[in-house]
Amino acid sequence: MTNLLRMTLAASVAALTLTSAPAVAAPTSSSNGPATARARIVKPLTLTRTSHMDFGDIVVQDAGTATLAMGGALTCTGGLTCAATGTPAAYLVTGTNNQVVTVTAPDVSLTNAANPGTPLTLDLNAAATVLLPNSGAAGQNFSVGGSIAVAATTRDGVYTGDLAVTVDYQ
Repeated sequence: MTNLLRMTLAASVAALTLTSAPAVAAPTSSSNGPATARARIVKPLTLTRTSHMDFGDIVVQDAGTATLAMGGALTCTGGLTCAATGTPAAYLVTGTNNQVVTVTAPDVSLTNAANPGTPLTLDLNAAATVLLPNSGAAGQNFSVGGSIAVAATTRDGVYTGDLAVTVDYQ
């Protein structure tokens, strides 16, 4: 083989090698720094009922609404007569300090087992959130009130239902 042929062959092999090799880019880091990872560890929440809700006796002369405030004040409108105070439901929530907890208090169906008829709807009223206190305190207490619309034809008797109050970290 002549020198010219060898040089041409070598140049062709070199050209093929350069064009068939993948281009390798230099490693690049994020222009604004690396991403960080985060995890918040919290204690499980506990919810303890400390008192039941009690509207007391309501006298029905005509339709009206009985409203029990979270503070215990009881008012009746329309044709209802009720005592001045009742007992709101009360709870104690515990968990991780300085965390906001969301309170969910759905409506409750109240039924009269001894004299069945149309159930009453108890519209619950609770704080939307509760802040758990600093260390040293044993959780946070909160109350739940509500209102009941009572028709003039509501049957007499004791109406009961279970409150399904729940809490969750915000």
